[in-house]
Amino acid sequence: MAARGKKHAGKDPVSDECEETNPFTETREEDVTDEHGEREPFAEKDEHTGTNTKKPEDTAEDLTAKRKRMKMDKACSKTKTKSKSALRKKQLKRQKRDYMHSLKLLNVLEEYITDEQKEEEEEEGEEEELIKIFQDQQKRWQQYRSVRRERLNEMKQLRDQFLKTVENFEDLCDRVFSDEDSELDN
Repeated sequence: MAARGKKHAGKDPVSDECEETNPFTETREEDVTDEHGEREPFAEKDEHTGTNTKKPEDTAEDLTAKRKRMKMDKACSKTKTKSKSALRKKQLKRQKRDYMHSLKLLNVLEEYITDEQKEEEEEEGEEEELIKIFQDQQKRWQQYRSVRRERLNEMKQLRDQFLKTVENFEDLCDRVFSDEDSELDN
């Protein structure tokens, strides 16, 4: 009794009694399969009684296997969460890289557009300058032509005057010669 008292010291006496009489907590050492014949090798429970027919060593192995599976599941879930976070990080990096590339592309496009506009403005300016130069050249050409016409007109007038004076001179010479001939003849 004293040994039993030491063994149950600090425990609830009511639960001790329940534990002693609880048929589910007792382990059966005899093999249940002997009564019914051989059972299927993978059956975990006896069909007739519904109790676990495995030996305690088998249940311990099952528990350790379950623990290992739970650890593996936890590790797998950790790796899944890690892989999900890694995928999310990669996606964020990709999105950031794409965003940076799109910003660079926009900057390059803006520079291209501004360069094109500057070139168009310069071309328009060059065209305007060429138009001005062309107009100036046309004015100069017209002035040159007008000056040339005036000179030609002056030259024509001078020629006409020269021809008249030559004719007059010839007439005069003819008269003078004819007068001299007539005097000589007379």
